[in-house]
Amino acid sequence: MKTLTLRFSLFIGCILLSLIKLSAGNGVPPLPVNQGVSAPFAGTAGHWLIVGGGCNFPDCPAAEGGVKQYYQEVYGLNLNDPQGGWKRIGQLPEPVAYGATLSEGDNLYFIGGENRNGKLKTAYQLVFDPDSCQLHLFRLPDLPERMAHLSGTAIGKQLYVTGGDQETGGNHLYTIDLEKESAQWEKRAAYPGPSRLQSIVLGNGKDRLFLTGGYQPARSGAESQLSYDILCYHLTQDKWEVLTSLPSDSGQIPRCLAGGSGVYWNQQLILTGGVNSRIFKNALDGKAPKDYLKKPVDWYRFNDDVLVYHLDKQTWEIIPQVKGMAKAGGVLVSYRNSLYMICGETKPGIRCNDIICLPLSNLLNKHSL
Repeated sequence: MKTLTLRFSLFIGCILLSLIKLSAGNGVPPLPVNQGVSAPFAGTAGHWLIVGGGCNFPDCPAAEGGVKQYYQEVYGLNLNDPQGGWKRIGQLPEPVAYGATLSEGDNLYFIGGENRNGKLKTAYQLVFDPDSCQLHLFRLPDLPERMAHLSGTAIGKQLYVTGGDQETGGNHLYTIDLEKESAQWEKRAAYPGPSRLQSIVLGNGKDRLFLTGGYQPARSGAESQLSYDILCYHLTQDKWEVLTSLPSDSGQIPRCLAGGSGVYWNQQLILTGGVNSRIFKNALDGKAPKDYLKKPVDWYRFNDDVLVYHLDKQTWEIIPQVKGMAKAGGVLVSYRNSLYMICGETKPGIRCNDIICLPLSNLLNKHSL
């Protein structure tokens, strides 16, 4: 009887692990862009998933000298009826990728980014009408400087963006209060340390921002710098502090989460995706093998763990090997009790159009949903 009980327990354990590892797909159709995109704008408006812009190498792979193409089409998917398929609901004023998507209620904000002409300073509010299936764009005041590879979040009508490749070479935090008449972007305290391109910015909806990971490229003969921690910004004090360090991966390699994504949910920071810091740093510093872009997908060791930081307990929980999360330049979005990983690249230069749906109950089964 003990043997049967043990076997049954192991069987149930394998099923639960499989639910976490194999929960990708769930009937969500792929984005209708050939070869997929990386670094798009993405978020939810009501029960619609909105994805716009992004970039890929459509004609020739990056490993063979292909030219990156940027997109401006915007697509919408009704998450209450995903089998109804994606609909083209509009387009951006120009092609763009590597910008910041901010969500507030049913409104989305697409800010900054880059295209083949360089970095951008534009900012837009997007309002989607589900009845007509039409997207309406409203131009916001431009950023004080051009910014790409940035991130941001909204706390009420207050928008915040930081990190990324800033035109002035700084680490500025910018905010705009859309409830003010003649609202303009204002500069707040710069975050300390090196720059943080492709970092993650999340907010608790009240009084704190969290800036996670990222990297600073090699400059003036100095090697690149990767960030392995989380900074916390206190809105009322206009002050930054180090909150905690990111946990190392299973090989005891520090994580920088560059190219990763995350969401704030129920006093937790949920983070995933991004590059392997050791392999990525070697590439940034010119130490990668000559066939760096031609290695198989598994060689790059993109992060497929889901990291959960419990802000109330100040503890980490690591859910390993979650299928579909090993993306760089993907966008993680939460809707109701599910996470959606939007597109991204599976290795340098190779994009995908997959939309991975992951029920939070499969990840956080110790918590009430």
